[in-house]
Amino acid sequence: MENNIEQIQQAVEQLEGPVLTIYLNTNPTNENWKIRLKNGLKKTEEYIEVSNPDDVQQFKAIRKRVDAQIKDDQTRFMNSLICFATKDEILTYHFQFRVENDFQWNDTPATTQLEELFEKYPKSGVVLLQRDKITLITSSLGTLMDEVHYEFDLENEDWTQYKGVGFANVYASSANHRDKYDRRIKENQERWFKSIVPIIERVSRNKKWSFVHLAGPAELTQQMRNLLNISVTGETTRNYSGKSAEDILNKTVLATEESESYK
Repeated sequence: MENNIEQIQQAVEQLEGPVLTIYLNTNPTNENWKIRLKNGLKKTEEYIEVSNPDDVQQFKAIRKRVDAQIKDDQTRFMNSLICFATKDEILTYHFQFRVENDFQWNDTPATTQLEELFEKYPKSGVVLLQRDKITLITSSLGTLMDEVHYEFDLENEDWTQYKGVGFANVYASSANHRDKYDRRIKENQERWFKSIVPIIERVSRNKKWSFVHLAGPAELTQQMRNLLNISVTGETTRNYSGKSAEDILNKTVLATEESESYK
């Protein structure tokens, strides 16, 4: 399912209990999660046998279906799984962030940890900066939702939205031409950054970013932070040229320990 906070909230709220809730780290590079899943479900069953034995048979039926569902989901694994299961429905969600492993059997879904994750990883934006290229990345719950690329067209002195191969490749054939191009951009960097600020702010409004994170060389992130009329809550001063949007999210939104906060 798409990691849309509103859709997840609505789906979970409609569940009629009892509900088996699972928060499980599922690093796809190893299979330790299988042991954690088996042990967690076993302990949950033992707890039900003591606290509410009338629910044991229903739990066993749900557990069997959950085991099968998670097995089918393995090709979609990220770093964590959140599952809500009843006798009628199973909801599974996969995320890049880690969770606190937890298994619960209640009349209603155990959503405390989920609500905390909603607050920590809301719909947000990352602005990836290079001198003549800017990428606007939208994520929700740490998962890529959208990315838009802009490149500065030196001939028209304007930013152009593009997909795939960038405009700058036109200049790669002549080193001397490229040097002049780079020098001209550097001399006019702030003015040209200022011209794209309205676009960034419009995307932020339209995509409903809760916060903005800047990524790129320190000189560029500082310039952009001073120009934006929206609050910048994080900054990662590294050059991520050539990296995928998923890589950038892992180094920014999902890696708060590597970021400097401006809250």
